[in-house]
Amino acid sequence: MQEMNTATESRRVDHDGASEMRPPAYRLLRPLVGRSGVIVCCPHSGRFYPDDLLRSSKLDRLALRRSEDAFVDELMAASPELGASLLLADFARAYVDLNRSPDELDPDLILDLPAGDRRVPSPRVLAGLGVVPRTVGDGVEIYASRLSYAAAHARLKEVYEPWHAAIEGLIETEKQAVGQSVVLDCHSMPASASGLPENDIVLGDRFGASCAPIYMAEAFTFLRSKGLRVARNNPYAGGYATERYGRPAHNQHSLQIEINRSLYMVEGAMSKRSSFAHVAEILSGLVARIVEIAEAKAPRRSR
Repeated sequence: MQEMNTATESRRVDHDGASEMRPPAYRLLRPLVGRSGVIVCCPHSGRFYPDDLLRSSKLDRLALRRSEDAFVDELMAASPELGASLLLADFARAYVDLNRSPDELDPDLILDLPAGDRRVPSPRVLAGLGVVPRTVGDGVEIYASRLSYAAAHARLKEVYEPWHAAIEGLIETEKQAVGQSVVLDCHSMPASASGLPENDIVLGDRFGASCAPIYMAEAFTFLRSKGLRVARNNPYAGGYATERYGRPAHNQHSLQIEINRSLYMVEGAMSKRSSFAHVAEILSGLVARIVEIAEAKAPRRSR
């Protein structure tokens, strides 16, 4: 396994306390041998809360973490050993949301928003969940006062733009090497938002628009074989990244995976359950299966 970071030099990340040692925009771990084009992304599992966020927030760190896809990066950690690239974010979702459009700027949060950046607010922005979030996942306001446009724009330049440039670069690299890319966009969901009846996993392919049917079918069948309750496209059909990077007609596939947090963690305490290792093993098996299918379907096989 090779670790690469093209955004900036690698630095220590202080996840537990305020720190001026800011992490890079992303961490990329590449497999030593890759023949599938599979890319596992964890955009919301970052646990770094910068000083500028902590100073301006009226919430404590635990409250801010309610919007985190906690420990998903650890659940997917075996991906490079299984032949898939692994792209990780360290900056917290409360700081900048990497699964939003860059123009989803919240006029209720951001002062002096230029006219050229004003859009009809999407439902996500209206809920406070724009690219720079105004609320954490349960609708609680983050800030004591509004942010300047310059501060919001700086977050996009530092974190958002390099992250998406990395995904685009990986997709192009894989398409040149094996003729395709398969992005697995990995998230977690609160048990209360997992659908009715309560689902363990929700797979989203934008109702067939973001990936070839075989990837949805194989993921669904594999997870069901492990005794999990699996739903397709309800209540989550795939977010911004799934839509942006899923272009099956161009050999670009994207599948969103939402994992019920109650499977592996105690949500209120933000702590792991004893079942964590078992869930990680299942998800490793899923990645291995998708890599196997992708290798078989690759238009070109790298040597």
